[in-house]
Amino acid sequence: MQQPEELRTLSNHLAQFDWTRGLTRNDIRAVYPDFPQQLYLLLPDSKRFSSPQEVFFAARLAPSRAEGDFLGAAPIIPARRSVEDGGPPAWGDSPLVTPGGLIDSGSAEDREEPKI
Repeated sequence: MQQPEELRTLSNHLAQFDWTRGLTRNDIRAVYPDFPQQLYLLLPDSKRFSSPQEVFFAARLAPSRAEGDFLGAAPIIPARRSVEDGGPPAWGDSPLVTPGGLIDSGSAEDREEPKI
């Protein structure tokens, strides 16, 4: 992990670049051959960054991107399809806020109609 002083130095170095057309990680490496390999590997390959802050933000998102966790600001995941695909129960609509909502764990017992 980079130390705060190293990050400040790196940020100052990146701030000197022309970001008007955006730079990919390969563009950054082309103009800055000593760009840290560890940071380079955390960045998406084809994204064009518009500032050093955006580079650092993308690097912080890398672990969730690598695990497939990043779903965006407002993911739309239908609850029924999630359970059908073997996903977790109540992934979508919550029975706490959905009138008449049920928790479906995906097991046969949960899918039977309630006996009245």
